[in-house]
Amino acid sequence: MTTRERTLSIGLGTLIGVGLLGFLAWQFVIGPVIEKDKQIKMREAEVAQLQLDLMDIQAQRKKFEANRQQSLPSDVGLSRTQYGNLLEGLMRKSDFAPGSYKITVREAENKSTPTIAPKKPAYTRLKYDVTVKGELYHLVDFMRSFYSQSLLHQIKTINIIRPSDQRAQGRKELDITLDIEALVLDNAPARPTLLPLAEGGGSSVPPADVLASVPREYLTIPGKDVFFGPPPKAPVAREPVVVPELPPEDDHSPFVTLTSIVGNDDGKIIAVFRDKLDNANYSITQGIKGELRVRGEYELSAGRWKTLPEYIVNPGPRLFFGSEEGQNLRMWRVRRVLLDGVIVEKIDAVKAGTTAKLQPLEAIAGGLGAFVNVPEGKIYKVGLGQTLMPAAFGETKQASGPVKYLLQKEAWRDIYAPLVIPAAPVSAEDRGR
Repeated sequence: MTTRERTLSIGLGTLIGVGLLGFLAWQFVIGPVIEKDKQIKMREAEVAQLQLDLMDIQAQRKKFEANRQQSLPSDVGLSRTQYGNLLEGLMRKSDFAPGSYKITVREAENKSTPTIAPKKPAYTRLKYDVTVKGELYHLVDFMRSFYSQSLLHQIKTINIIRPSDQRAQGRKELDITLDIEALVLDNAPARPTLLPLAEGGGSSVPPADVLASVPREYLTIPGKDVFFGPPPKAPVAREPVVVPELPPEDDHSPFVTLTSIVGNDDGKIIAVFRDKLDNANYSITQGIKGELRVRGEYELSAGRWKTLPEYIVNPGPRLFFGSEEGQNLRMWRVRRVLLDGVIVEKIDAVKAGTTAKLQPLEAIAGGLGAFVNVPEGKIYKVGLGQTLMPAAFGETKQASGPVKYLLQKEAWRDIYAPLVIPAAPVSAEDRGR
C-alpha cells in the first residue's frame, strides 16, 4: 500500500468514525434532550391553561354564589307567600290607592327550565299577574323600588292603557298590567327571610346592577307624561306694572350688554357684560364646581384696566352698578352661566354702606345660601347681545331683543342642570354669524 492510499484510508476511517459518533450522540443524547424539552413546554402550557381555567371557575363560582344568595328561599311555598306580600308592600309604598290593585299568584313552574341532572330542574319559576289602576308617577316609583330589591326577579311584560272613561281621565289614571316572574334556584339557601342578608345578619345585600350606575331621579319621568301630556302650568300671579320715577341720574341698565361667553379648557366659563355708558366691564367667572365670582373694571387707557373700588371687597356673585347718591343703584345676583346666556336674579338695592357686603352663606361656594331660594318673578335669562334692562313682570320683550323671563320651575332646571365643560368659546360676534 502506498503512502497516498494509507492517507486516504486513515481519512476515510476518521470520517466514518466521526459520523458514527455523531449518529450515536443524536440518537441517545441530543434527540432525547430536545424531546424532553418539548414535553416540558407542553406540560407548562397545560399547567398555565389549567390555572386560567381554575381562575375562571373561581370567578364563575363567586358570581353563582351571588346569584344563589339573591334567589328566593328554597321553600317554594314560603317564597310564594312572602314574595306576594313584598309586591303588595311595594304597591302601598308607591301610593297606589287601597283596592286599586290585584295580585294573582299562578302555579309554580319548572318543566320548561334547563336541568342540571336527570329530572332535576335548575330553578323553579314563581309567576304573578298584577293589575292596578294609578298614575304614571306611582308606576315609576313602583318600578324603581322593584328593581332595588336584591332578588332574582323581573317584570316579563308590562301593558299600560289610557282608559276611556271620564273619571279616570280626570284623575290621569292608567290601566296597568304586569307579568312578574321570580326564581327559586335548585340549591337556594334555606333562610327564613325573603331578602338575603349580609354576612353576620343586618341589612340585606346590595342589589345587582339593574338601575343606573350613577344615581338618577327617576321620578322626573312623569313630568314628560306620554299618556296625558305634561302637567298644566300653575297660574302665575301677575304683579301690577308700576312705572318707576325717572332717577336723577341715568339708569345704566339699558347700556349693560352681555358681549361674550368664553369657555376655558380647565372647565371654567367666563361671561362679560359691557357698560357702554361709563366704559366698564363686569366679568363673571364660573368655576368647575359652579362657584361664581364677579369682578368690575374700568378702562384707564387703551389696554389698561383697573378694578372698581366697590368690587375689591366683593368677590361674590353680585353684579351691581350705579350709586345710591345718584339714586340709580341696580343690583343683580348671578345664579348660573350657561353657554347660551346668563341666569340672573334681580335683587333690591340695600341701604347705604352695605352695597359691597355679602350674606354669610352667600360667600360660600359662589353663593350657596342664596341659591337655596328661587324667587318667583325675579329670575331672568340674558342672552348674548341683550342688556340688563328687565321688562315688567310677565312681559317678554325689550328694545334690544327678547328677554326670557323664567318661571320658577324653568329657573330651577337651568340653575341646577349638570355642569357642561365647554368645547369652544362663544361670543356675540360668533352668534351673529
